[in-house]
Amino acid sequence: MKKAMKNFIPAITKKECTEFGQLAILVLLFFALKHGGNAYYIDLAFICMIITIVAPIIFYPFAIIWFSLSKVLSVVGPAIMLGIIFLVLVTPLGLFRRLIGHDSLRLRQFKKSSASVLTDRRHIFTAVDLLHTF
Repeated sequence: MKKAMKNFIPAITKKECTEFGQLAILVLLFFALKHGGNAYYIDLAFICMIITIVAPIIFYPFAIIWFSLSKVLSVVGPAIMLGIIFLVLVTPLGLFRRLIGHDSLRLRQFKKSSASVLTDRRHIFTAVDLLHTF
């Protein structure tokens, strides 16, 4: 369990702490713009800017959380996206092909007789076939 957790907790450098400080500044400035130039958010952004310049290591615990979250999302995100793509594109296409009765693999003929369902391809390959394969 400890080893699995260690994989998701990255080693944080001073540069990454600085990057988190810059991110915090941008988020605070965004909130300041969203709330009509609220001085509270601008003051917090200014304080974060000074901390980022002088002692970015103060952001170390927040950087661990931020970069750990990004590592977890980099594992979970593609699985979710591929699952959505599969459900939206592949599943309806398969159901449509089943509905119209298309059987590319000839599964209905499989084991109905002793004959093979594989396509018998009698082709003699020549040098020209190897030149333009695609």
